[in-house]
Amino acid sequence: MHLRKTLGAVALMAVAVVGCSGRDEEPTPDGGPNGCTGVCNQNDGGTDGGADAGPRVCPAADSQGRGPIGQLRANGKQGDAVKLDYVVVTAVDDNTRGGQGDYISQFWVVDPCFPKEGIWVDKYYTDVTKNYAAAVGDTVSIEGLFRRINPIGSDVNTTSSNAQEKTRNAYRPSLKSAFQIGDPNIKGSLIVTKTGTAPVPPDSTVPAGFGNAAGGTAQPNPEYGGARIHIPGPLTITNANPPALKQRPENPDSSIHLGFEVSGGVLVSNYKTFGVTFDGGTPRCDWRNVVNDGGTVSFPNGIRGVWDTYSLVGCADGGFTNPNDGGTYSSCTFSSRDAGAIPGTNNPYTYILYPQDCANDLPGVATP
Repeated sequence: MHLRKTLGAVALMAVAVVGCSGRDEEPTPDGGPNGCTGVCNQNDGGTDGGADAGPRVCPAADSQGRGPIGQLRANGKQGDAVKLDYVVVTAVDDNTRGGQGDYISQFWVVDPCFPKEGIWVDKYYTDVTKNYAAAVGDTVSIEGLFRRINPIGSDVNTTSSNAQEKTRNAYRPSLKSAFQIGDPNIKGSLIVTKTGTAPVPPDSTVPAGFGNAAGGTAQPNPEYGGARIHIPGPLTITNANPPALKQRPENPDSSIHLGFEVSGGVLVSNYKTFGVTFDGGTPRCDWRNVVNDGGTVSFPNGIRGVWDTYSLVGCADGGFTNPNDGGTYSSCTFSSRDAGAIPGTNNPYTYILYPQDCANDLPGVATP
């Protein structure tokens, strides 16, 4: 049976209409999405001259208050054809340049009328526009296929980026091409078209009690999935080595963890903040090491980042190979991978915070 369908009821025509600016600002308390009460001021940054700018009506919410992306995350089926118009890039997961100037580009977007709802986009080298490398603040139009990332089976070829994706992003709602999905019954392209630039919607400040993963056994606050959020402080690192984020749970001698836990049971990824940068070795804020060396780390003003899914997909034989840990991806084929789970639990995935940098998202205070 052909799985490619169109989300007719959702009518995914999310238009980026930015009437609010400044990431650190909060939406005005007028009850409307992102400070808008139904008519937002479109401002695409002027790269197209702004001739088409003007007031427009925000996309309609469903009975649960969800916009197009929220509805897609909740109800999307594998291979559904999706069109998002003029959404805004809020964070860039990875840009990898190919030998012909083409890019793997993986990034998150939101419709500014519904800034609590985001989705991860996985553009491969051959996807159009081939030379597009996402940047925060880009407004883009996207045509693609919905995919809740499959931790086993296809989800494509054996590139290192896709193997790495499977170890962290399994079960994540995403937009891809049929080539990336790898199912012969699903057809369709991923087309990303930059239409301009715009102010990024402010991070959504979350309520008290947000994000408690209960040691990885829960899937907290999916309603913020794919969006940038602010968890207010003060917070502290309560566990620098949470079992839920252990990279090699089958190896009792391994001390590698892929993040830490802060006050309230919130799990935090450190894949963009540990060790040193990849472009020359600039030290970053390796807060896990501070705590493991006997110090304490606090975040008086809280922490920020993208809230999205996390899972661990190891090899069915118990091995988990990683080039950074002396292994190779090729020694564990996709067909021999487990379905993915949070270590020590029966939970296939949880939600964690993905800070994008140290200065803005993870400004901590270390005490020896």
